Amino acid sequence: MPRFAELLRRTRIFRRRRTSDLTKALAVLAYHGGLSPRRTGRLLRVRWLHEAVRPWYRRCRELFPPPEKRERRALAIDETKVRIGMAWWYLWAAIDLDSKEILAVQLTMTRSHFDTIVFLGEVGRSCTNRRLVYVDGGPWYPWALRGYGFPYEWRTFGPWPAIERWFGLLQRRTRRFHNAFPHGSSARSALEWLEAWVGYYNWEALR
Repeated sequence: MPRFAELLRRTRIFRRRRTSDLTKALAVLAYHGGLSPRRTGRLLRVRWLHEAVRPWYRRCRELFPPPEKRERRALAIDETKVRIGMAWWYLWAAIDLDSKEILAVQLTMTRSHFDTIVFLGEVGRSCTNRRLVYVDGGPWYPWALRGYGFPYEWRTFGPWPAIERWFGLLQRRTRRFHNAFPHGSSARSALEWLEAWVGYYNWEALR
């Protein structure tokens, strides 16, 4: 906890000082752990905190640098459906199978070759090489992977389920929202929430 509060203090991502960095750190980590905004506010005995904790959480994505660009041995890529408002979106994610670091996430309305190409471009920002990628049987993968020069294998067992386990962690968290993002969320705010979730996850995974 002191380490996270110190990180907030050093980075100065919050310009207003109405609330201490320690209180913000406690609120953000409690919310990340699964407490609702209102329960977080009651826990910290701050009446208005439930209105601020989600914006604080999304803002904290700025604390975490993007994954380091380096050589990677093997990756796994998958996608799943998430509900934002009344619409279903596809959430894409890529994981480093050695470090368990999430390298990229993406939200799309469709699941196509073009969506795959755009996502691989994001994944490539953290790779200096084109190493093996494990995917499931989605027909949108082969052409895009070959175009980017990523060798790939079809897998539904062995190393590939690492990405499914990560999706399982995320889904356990979003069950607090009844498997949807909070009412009124836009795709942009949902992506910011996901980027914050990934930042905290990677921070914990690499410690």
